[in-house]
Amino acid sequence: MPSTALITTTIHVPEALRGYARDAREHGRTVKVYVAGDQGTSAAVPDFCARLARDTGIECEYLGPAAQESFLAPWPALRAHLPWNCIQRRNVAVLKAVCDGADAVVTIDDDNFIAEQDYFAHCAAAGARLTLPAYGKAGVWFNVCRFLATANSYQFVPRGYGMAARADLEDGSAPVTGAPLVAPVAVVAGFWLGDPDIDAVTRLAHPVEVIRYRLDHNFFLAPGARCPFNSQNTTLARAVLPAYFLSPNVGRYDDIFASFVVKRIADHLGWGVSFGRPLVRQERNEHDLLRDFDLERSGMGLVDSLAEDLANVTLRGETFTSCALEICDQLEPPTRHVQSIKGGGDGRSALAAFFSGYRTWAELSVWP
Repeated sequence: MPSTALITTTIHVPEALRGYARDAREHGRTVKVYVAGDQGTSAAVPDFCARLARDTGIECEYLGPAAQESFLAPWPALRAHLPWNCIQRRNVAVLKAVCDGADAVVTIDDDNFIAEQDYFAHCAAAGARLTLPAYGKAGVWFNVCRFLATANSYQFVPRGYGMAARADLEDGSAPVTGAPLVAPVAVVAGFWLGDPDIDAVTRLAHPVEVIRYRLDHNFFLAPGARCPFNSQNTTLARAVLPAYFLSPNVGRYDDIFASFVVKRIADHLGWGVSFGRPLVRQERNEHDLLRDFDLERSGMGLVDSLAEDLANVTLRGETFTSCALEICDQLEPPTRHVQSIKGGGDGRSALAAFFSGYRTWAELSVWP
Protein backbone atom coordinates (compact mmCIF):
# COMPACT_ATOMS: atom_id res chain seq x y z
CA MET A 1 0.00 0.00 0.00
CA PRO A 2 1.38 3.46 -0.85
CA SER A 3 2.78 5.22 2.18
CA THR A 4 2.63 8.88 3.11
CA ALA A 5 5.04 10.81 5.31
CA LEU A 6 3.81 13.75 7.36
CA ILE A 7 6.73 15.98 8.27
CA THR A 8 7.29 19.13 10.29
CA THR A 9 10.01 20.95 12.16
CA THR A 10 9.44 22.65 15.48
CA ILE A 11 10.88 24.06 18.67
CA HIS A 12 7.50 23.66 20.39
CA VAL A 13 5.56 20.57 21.40
CA PRO A 14 3.64 19.96 18.13
CA GLU A 15 0.15 19.47 19.53
CA ALA A 16 -1.35 19.86 16.06
CA LEU A 17 -0.02 16.40 15.15
CA ARG A 18 -2.59 14.70 17.39
CA GLY A 19 -5.39 15.55 14.98
CA TYR A 20 -3.54 14.23 11.93
CA ALA A 21 -2.55 10.98 13.64
CA ARG A 22 -6.08 10.31 14.92
CA ASP A 23 -7.56 11.08 11.51
CA ALA A 24 -5.10 8.71 9.80
CA ARG A 25 -5.95 5.92 12.25
CA GLU A 26 -9.71 6.43 11.97
CA HIS A 27 -9.61 6.26 8.16
CA GLY A 28 -7.06 3.50 7.80
CA ARG A 29 -4.38 5.61 6.13
CA THR A 30 -0.77 4.42 6.00
CA VAL A 31 1.10 7.39 7.44
CA LYS A 32 4.37 7.91 9.28
CA VAL A 33 5.11 11.17 11.09
CA TYR A 34 8.57 12.74 11.17
CA VAL A 35 9.47 15.63 13.47
CA ALA A 36 12.78 17.38 12.79
CA GLY A 37 14.01 19.02 15.96
CA ASP A 38 16.54 21.79 16.37
CA GLN A 39 18.98 22.88 19.04
CA GLY A 40 16.24 24.95 20.67
CA THR A 41 13.50 22.33 20.52
CA SER A 42 11.64 21.66 23.75
CA ALA A 43 12.95 18.69 25.72
CA ALA A 44 9.34 17.48 25.94
CA VAL A 45 9.07 16.80 22.20
CA PRO A 46 10.68 13.30 22.12
CA ASP A 47 8.26 12.06 24.81
CA PHE A 48 5.36 13.67 22.98
CA CYS A 49 6.25 11.80 19.79
CA ALA A 50 6.54 8.50 21.66
CA ARG A 51 3.17 9.02 23.37
CA LEU A 52 1.53 9.97 20.09
CA ALA A 53 2.68 6.70 18.54
CA ARG A 54 1.47 4.67 21.54
CA ASP A 55 -1.91 6.41 21.69
CA THR A 56 -2.74 6.31 17.98
CA GLY A 57 -0.72 3.45 16.50
CA ILE A 58 0.72 5.91 13.95
CA GLU A 59 4.51 5.77 13.90
CA CYS A 60 6.12 9.06 14.89
CA GLU A 61 9.89 9.47 14.64
CA TYR A 62 11.65 12.34 16.34
CA LEU A 63 14.87 13.42 14.66
CA GLY A 64 16.88 15.26 17.29
CA PRO A 65 20.18 17.03 16.59
CA ALA A 66 22.31 13.95 17.24
CA ALA A 67 20.10 11.76 15.05
CA GLN A 68 20.23 14.32 12.26
CA GLU A 69 24.01 14.58 12.41
CA SER A 70 24.28 10.80 12.16
CA PHE A 71 21.74 10.55 9.37
CA LEU A 72 23.44 13.26 7.27
CA ALA A 73 26.92 11.78 7.67
CA PRO A 74 26.88 10.22 4.14
CA TRP A 75 26.16 13.69 2.67
CA PRO A 76 28.67 16.09 4.29
CA ALA A 77 28.07 18.85 1.73
CA LEU A 78 24.37 18.94 2.57
CA ARG A 79 25.08 18.75 6.28
CA ALA A 80 27.42 21.74 5.98
CA HIS A 81 24.83 23.68 3.99
CA LEU A 82 22.08 23.40 6.64
CA PRO A 83 22.71 25.54 9.72
CA TRP A 84 21.11 24.91 13.08
CA ASN A 85 18.32 27.07 14.46
CA CYS A 86 16.45 27.45 11.19
CA ILE A 87 13.18 26.12 9.84
CA GLN A 88 15.03 24.53 6.92
CA ARG A 89 15.87 21.56 9.14
CA ARG A 90 12.64 20.44 7.46
CA ASN A 91 14.85 19.19 4.61
CA VAL A 92 16.24 16.49 6.89
CA ALA A 93 12.78 15.11 7.62
CA VAL A 94 11.97 15.12 3.89
CA LEU A 95 15.16 13.22 3.09
CA LYS A 96 14.63 10.70 5.90
CA ALA A 97 11.11 10.00 4.65
CA VAL A 98 12.43 9.44 1.12
CA CYS A 99 15.11 7.06 2.39
CA ASP A 100 12.41 5.16 4.28
CA GLY A 101 10.45 4.70 1.04
CA ALA A 102 7.62 7.24 1.32
CA ASP A 103 5.57 7.62 -1.85
CA ALA A 104 4.54 11.18 -0.95
CA VAL A 105 5.59 13.76 1.60
CA VAL A 106 3.13 16.09 3.33
CA THR A 107 4.84 19.10 4.87
CA ILE A 108 3.06 21.19 7.51
CA ASP A 109 3.97 23.86 10.04
CA ASP A 110 3.42 23.14 13.70
CA ASP A 111 0.57 25.69 13.82
CA ASN A 112 -1.41 24.03 10.99
CA PHE A 113 -4.36 22.18 12.55
CA ILE A 114 -6.38 19.63 10.61
CA ALA A 115 -9.68 21.12 9.39
CA GLU A 116 -11.51 18.23 7.71
CA GLN A 117 -12.00 14.51 8.00
CA ASP A 118 -9.95 11.98 6.03
CA TYR A 119 -7.30 14.58 5.38
CA PHE A 120 -4.90 12.12 3.76
CA ALA A 121 -7.44 11.05 1.13
CA HIS A 122 -6.82 14.44 -0.52
CA CYS A 123 -3.05 14.05 -0.16
CA ALA A 124 -3.27 10.72 -1.98
CA ALA A 125 -3.83 12.63 -5.22
CA ALA A 126 -0.07 13.33 -5.35
CA GLY A 127 1.39 11.12 -8.06
CA ALA A 128 -2.04 10.15 -9.43
CA ARG A 129 -3.25 11.11 -12.90
CA LEU A 130 -6.29 13.38 -12.61
CA THR A 131 -8.52 15.56 -14.74
CA LEU A 132 -9.00 19.00 -13.19
CA PRO A 133 -9.83 22.45 -14.55
CA ALA A 134 -6.69 24.48 -15.20
CA TYR A 135 -6.88 28.18 -14.35
CA GLY A 136 -4.57 30.94 -15.53
CA LYS A 137 -2.56 31.72 -18.66
CA ALA A 138 1.05 31.05 -19.61
CA GLY A 139 3.36 33.89 -18.65
CA VAL A 140 0.71 35.58 -16.49
CA TRP A 141 0.35 35.62 -12.70
CA PHE A 142 -2.82 33.98 -11.36
CA ASN A 143 -3.99 34.60 -7.79
CA VAL A 144 -5.07 31.21 -6.43
CA CYS A 145 -6.32 32.92 -3.24
CA ARG A 146 -9.19 34.47 -5.17
CA PHE A 147 -11.10 31.31 -4.26
CA LEU A 148 -10.80 31.93 -0.50
CA ALA A 149 -13.62 33.90 1.17
CA THR A 150 -12.54 36.25 3.95
CA ALA A 151 -14.40 37.75 6.89
CA ASN A 152 -13.97 41.29 5.56
CA SER A 153 -14.13 40.40 1.84
CA TYR A 154 -10.53 41.55 1.39
CA GLN A 155 -8.81 40.26 -1.74
CA PHE A 156 -5.34 39.02 -0.82
CA VAL A 157 -2.52 37.15 -2.51
CA PRO A 158 -0.31 34.36 -1.16
CA ARG A 159 3.13 35.05 0.26
CA GLY A 160 5.58 35.18 -2.64
CA TYR A 161 3.15 36.49 -5.25
CA GLY A 162 4.78 38.66 -7.92
CA MET A 163 5.15 42.27 -6.88
CA ALA A 164 4.37 43.86 -10.25
CA ALA A 165 1.27 41.67 -10.73
CA ARG A 166 -0.30 42.90 -7.50
CA ALA A 167 -1.31 46.13 -9.20
CA ASP A 168 -3.50 44.24 -11.69
CA LEU A 169 -5.49 41.90 -9.44
CA GLU A 170 -8.87 40.88 -10.77
CA ASP A 171 -11.94 41.01 -8.59
CA GLY A 172 -12.06 37.70 -6.76
CA SER A 173 -15.82 37.46 -7.35
CA ALA A 174 -15.44 37.67 -11.14
CA PRO A 175 -16.09 34.35 -12.89
CA VAL A 176 -13.11 32.39 -14.11
CA THR A 177 -13.10 29.46 -16.50
CA GLY A 178 -10.51 26.82 -17.18
CA ALA A 179 -10.06 24.04 -19.68
CA PRO A 180 -9.84 20.47 -18.34
CA LEU A 181 -6.25 19.29 -17.95
CA VAL A 182 -5.28 15.63 -17.62
CA ALA A 183 -1.97 15.28 -15.81
CA PRO A 184 -0.16 13.42 -13.03
CA VAL A 185 -0.26 15.51 -9.86
CA ALA A 186 3.15 16.78 -8.77
CA VAL A 187 1.91 18.84 -5.82
CA VAL A 188 -1.28 19.14 -3.81
CA ALA A 189 -1.16 22.64 -2.34
CA GLY A 190 -3.83 22.75 0.33
CA PHE A 191 -5.34 26.01 1.54
CA TRP A 192 -5.65 27.49 5.02
CA LEU A 193 -8.61 28.68 7.04
CA GLY A 194 -8.17 31.27 9.76
CA ASP A 195 -4.88 33.13 9.41
CA PRO A 196 -3.60 32.38 5.87
CA ASP A 197 -0.04 32.41 4.56
CA ILE A 198 0.41 36.03 3.53
CA ASP A 199 3.48 38.24 3.60
CA ALA A 200 4.35 40.48 6.52
CA VAL A 201 3.48 43.69 4.67
CA THR A 202 -0.07 42.47 4.04
CA ARG A 203 -0.42 41.18 7.57
CA LEU A 204 0.66 44.53 9.01
CA ALA A 205 -1.72 46.51 6.78
CA HIS A 206 -4.73 44.19 6.38
CA PRO A 207 -5.14 41.30 8.83
CA VAL A 208 -6.98 38.52 7.00
CA GLU A 209 -9.31 35.78 8.26
CA VAL A 210 -10.26 33.06 5.77
CA ILE A 211 -13.69 31.61 6.46
CA ARG A 212 -14.13 29.11 3.61
CA TYR A 213 -12.91 27.70 0.31
CA ARG A 214 -15.38 28.76 -2.37
CA LEU A 215 -14.97 25.86 -4.79
CA ASP A 216 -16.17 22.26 -4.56
CA HIS A 217 -13.15 20.92 -6.44
CA ASN A 218 -9.39 21.26 -6.69
CA PHE A 219 -7.83 22.87 -9.73
CA PHE A 220 -4.55 22.94 -11.62
CA LEU A 221 -2.52 26.08 -12.15
CA ALA A 222 -2.36 26.16 -15.94
CA PRO A 223 0.93 25.32 -17.67
CA GLY A 224 3.13 28.41 -17.70
CA ALA A 225 0.86 30.34 -15.31
CA ARG A 226 2.63 31.83 -12.29
CA CYS A 227 1.78 31.56 -8.61
CA PRO A 228 3.78 30.15 -5.69
CA PHE A 229 2.86 27.44 -3.25
CA ASN A 230 4.35 27.19 0.22
CA SER A 231 5.51 24.47 2.60
CA GLN A 232 2.40 24.61 4.79
CA ASN A 233 -0.19 21.93 4.10
CA THR A 234 1.59 20.85 0.94
CA THR A 235 1.92 17.32 -0.46
CA LEU A 236 4.66 16.45 -2.94
CA ALA A 237 4.87 13.27 -5.00
CA ARG A 238 8.09 11.32 -4.49
CA ALA A 239 9.25 11.97 -8.06
CA VAL A 240 9.17 15.72 -7.43
CA LEU A 241 11.35 15.82 -4.32
CA PRO A 242 14.77 16.02 -6.05
CA ALA A 243 13.62 19.44 -7.30
CA TYR A 244 12.30 20.67 -3.95
CA PHE A 245 14.99 22.11 -1.73
CA LEU A 246 14.30 24.64 1.03
CA SER A 247 17.29 26.95 1.10
CA PRO A 248 18.40 28.57 4.37
CA ASN A 249 19.89 31.48 2.40
CA VAL A 250 16.83 33.30 1.04
CA GLY A 251 14.94 34.23 4.18
CA ARG A 252 11.23 33.48 4.13
CA TYR A 253 11.32 32.76 0.40
CA ASP A 254 12.83 29.27 0.75
CA ASP A 255 9.60 27.46 -0.12
CA ILE A 256 8.53 30.17 -2.57
CA PHE A 257 11.61 29.90 -4.78
CA ALA A 258 11.45 26.10 -4.56
CA SER A 259 7.84 26.19 -5.73
CA PHE A 260 8.79 28.12 -8.87
CA VAL A 261 11.49 25.58 -9.70
CA VAL A 262 9.04 22.70 -9.22
CA LYS A 263 6.34 24.40 -11.30
CA ARG A 264 8.73 25.13 -14.17
CA ILE A 265 9.83 21.50 -14.29
CA ALA A 266 6.28 20.20 -13.89
CA ASP A 267 5.20 22.30 -16.88
CA HIS A 268 8.05 20.84 -18.94
CA LEU A 269 7.33 17.24 -17.95
CA GLY A 270 3.55 17.50 -18.27
CA TRP A 271 2.75 17.27 -14.56
CA GLY A 272 0.26 19.49 -12.75
CA VAL A 273 0.31 21.56 -9.56
CA SER A 274 -3.05 21.31 -7.81
CA PHE A 275 -4.57 23.79 -5.36
CA GLY A 276 -7.55 23.46 -3.02
CA ARG A 277 -8.10 20.70 -0.47
CA PRO A 278 -7.16 19.40 2.04
CA LEU A 279 -7.81 22.37 4.30
CA VAL A 280 -6.06 23.23 7.53
CA ARG A 281 -6.68 25.95 10.08
CA GLN A 282 -3.64 28.04 10.82
CA GLU A 283 -3.51 29.21 14.43
CA ARG A 284 -0.39 31.21 13.82
CA ASN A 285 2.43 31.13 16.33
CA GLU A 286 3.56 34.48 17.66
CA HIS A 287 5.76 36.30 15.13
CA ASP A 288 7.74 39.50 15.04
CA LEU A 289 6.22 40.93 11.85
CA LEU A 290 8.98 43.47 11.32
CA ARG A 291 11.55 40.68 11.50
CA ASP A 292 9.43 38.66 9.07
CA PHE A 293 9.44 41.66 6.73
CA ASP A 294 13.24 41.89 6.93
CA LEU A 295 13.41 38.19 5.96
CA GLU A 296 11.06 38.75 3.04
CA ARG A 297 12.43 41.96 1.54
CA SER A 298 15.17 40.49 -0.64
CA GLY A 299 12.87 37.73 -1.89
CA MET A 300 10.21 40.26 -2.83
CA GLY A 301 12.79 42.05 -4.94
CA LEU A 302 13.95 38.85 -6.63
CA VAL A 303 10.74 36.95 -7.30
CA ASP A 304 9.60 38.65 -10.53
CA SER A 305 12.97 38.33 -12.23
CA LEU A 306 13.52 34.78 -11.02
CA ALA A 307 10.12 33.71 -12.39
CA GLU A 308 11.01 35.29 -15.73
CA ASP A 309 14.45 33.68 -15.83
CA LEU A 310 12.98 30.27 -15.02
CA ALA A 311 10.50 30.67 -17.88
CA ASN A 312 13.42 31.25 -20.23
CA VAL A 313 15.56 28.25 -19.30
CA THR A 314 15.89 25.40 -21.78
CA LEU A 315 14.90 22.03 -20.35
CA ARG A 316 15.57 18.71 -22.06
CA GLY A 317 15.60 16.36 -19.08
CA GLU A 318 13.05 13.63 -18.50
CA THR A 319 13.05 13.62 -14.69
CA PHE A 320 12.74 16.22 -11.95
CA THR A 321 16.31 15.40 -10.96
CA SER A 322 17.86 16.06 -14.36
CA CYS A 323 15.77 19.17 -14.91
CA ALA A 324 16.72 20.62 -11.52
CA LEU A 325 20.37 20.25 -12.46
CA GLU A 326 19.75 21.85 -15.86
CA ILE A 327 18.24 24.85 -14.08
CA CYS A 328 21.27 25.08 -11.82
CA ASP A 329 23.56 24.94 -14.85
CA GLN A 330 21.76 27.83 -16.51
CA LEU A 331 20.88 30.08 -13.56
CA GLU A 332 23.51 29.47 -10.91
CA PRO A 333 25.55 32.71 -10.63
CA PRO A 334 27.60 34.02 -12.22
CA THR A 335 25.49 33.89 -15.38
CA ARG A 336 23.96 36.44 -17.67
CA HIS A 337 20.52 35.75 -16.16
CA VAL A 338 21.48 37.06 -12.76
CA GLN A 339 22.37 40.48 -14.11
CA SER A 340 18.65 41.24 -14.47
CA ILE A 341 17.96 40.46 -10.82
CA LYS A 342 16.99 43.39 -8.67
CA GLY A 343 18.75 43.65 -5.35
CA GLY A 344 22.38 44.20 -6.35
CA GLY A 345 25.14 42.24 -4.71
CA ASP A 346 22.99 40.90 -1.89
CA GLY A 347 20.55 39.47 -4.41
CA ARG A 348 23.32 37.80 -6.39
CA SER A 349 24.82 36.35 -3.21
CA ALA A 350 21.46 34.99 -2.10
CA LEU A 351 20.81 33.37 -5.47
CA ALA A 352 24.32 31.95 -5.61
CA ALA A 353 23.78 30.27 -2.24
CA PHE A 354 20.28 29.17 -3.26
CA PHE A 355 21.41 27.40 -6.43
CA SER A 356 24.50 25.98 -4.72
CA GLY A 357 22.28 24.31 -2.17
CA TYR A 358 19.88 23.17 -4.88
CA ARG A 359 22.70 21.49 -6.78
CA THR A 360 23.91 19.76 -3.61
CA TRP A 361 20.37 18.48 -2.98
CA ALA A 362 19.68 17.36 -6.56
CA GLU A 363 22.98 15.48 -6.71
CA LEU A 364 22.26 13.32 -3.65
CA SER A 365 22.66 9.62 -4.29
CA VAL A 366 19.09 8.81 -3.19
CA TRP A 367 17.44 10.25 -6.30
CA PRO A 368 16.81 8.31 -9.51
